[in-house]
Amino acid sequence: MITRLFKLGRKLDNADEFDRVGESNLVTSIESEPGTLAMYSTHLPDDRAMCYVFEVYADDDAYQVHASSAQFKAYVAMAADTLTSREVCQVQPELMLEKPEGLRVCDGNAAPRCCFVQIKPEKLEQFREAVFANMRTSVAEEPGVLYLYACSFADDPLRWVFWEGYASEEAYEAHRETEHFKAYIDGTADCLSEKELVQLSADCLVSKGSLIG
Repeated sequence: MITRLFKLGRKLDNADEFDRVGESNLVTSIESEPGTLAMYSTHLPDDRAMCYVFEVYADDDAYQVHASSAQFKAYVAMAADTLTSREVCQVQPELMLEKPEGLRVCDGNAAPRCCFVQIKPEKLEQFREAVFANMRTSVAEEPGVLYLYACSFADDPLRWVFWEGYASEEAYEAHRETEHFKAYIDGTADCLSEKELVQLSADCLVSKGSLIG
């Protein structure tokens, strides 16, 4: 799979139209492109000008199909007049999990999160084992956990990002109170040298569902 994480700065004078074109791009792509597996558009709750976008494709051929699509070209044209900054985080999948039924949320009713961590070299396997166990149990057993993706940075395998989605803020808080989450926190207390949790607001979250690898 190919994973892509973007941090985008944008002007706000045409933000509503930009969101409309972006939503059309995401929804049309997930419904018409077999190899486009998941696409998520979000922004910072207190700064609508800063957006985070995460995408998952089956392979490079699937991405090329998307890049050639009419809806993506319309988005690119809109972005040329709207974006003020564009940062691409080169990441690769470690574990990708989501609910089997897929996702269509374009009304803001979800609670996305993004978490960046730096893992101590000698603790990588310990951390990997603990976090993967927590992810698998969370997606399988918690109705409010929509997706959990773990990716490592291409230029630093000890720097990871977690892209997470919860049905609501209440679902997120309930997740934090589970025994498996608490066991993960306790089991990895000495594994990280840095951690940054970013709360996000949903713009459009879509996926085909059933990613399990």
